[in-house]
Amino acid sequence: MSATNEPDFDWVQASSLLGEDPDQVEPDMIAIVVELIESSETRLKELKAMNAATGRAAINSLAHQLRGSLLNFGFTAVGEVLWDIEKREYLPSEYPALIEKAQAAFDSSKKILGERYTSLGIS
Repeated sequence: MSATNEPDFDWVQASSLLGEDPDQVEPDMIAIVVELIESSETRLKELKAMNAATGRAAINSLAHQLRGSLLNFGFTAVGEVLWDIEKREYLPSEYPALIEKAQAAFDSSKKILGERYTSLGIS
């Protein structure tokens, strides 16, 4: 979290794709961001349903894919948690808290992206 209690977000990366004017994002890019948000929600639900005791390889793969997609649009706070899920050693009992942390970071990041880039129509 930053000093303003917002999650870390790479605004340079986001603006390189979305443009400098938050009120004038291209319709094609809006569709891509909406798809990113929807698919990320689905992937987070898939991760939440996985068993860390028996499915670590599948968890690592999905966390890696999701992290890459989100980092392309500046979601660094979520990327950090997903990196932990993918790469760090943790007990299976710690997994649910990691997923909740990823979900919370995603929700907060999605909110601040929507607040800055109002033309995206996300909240």
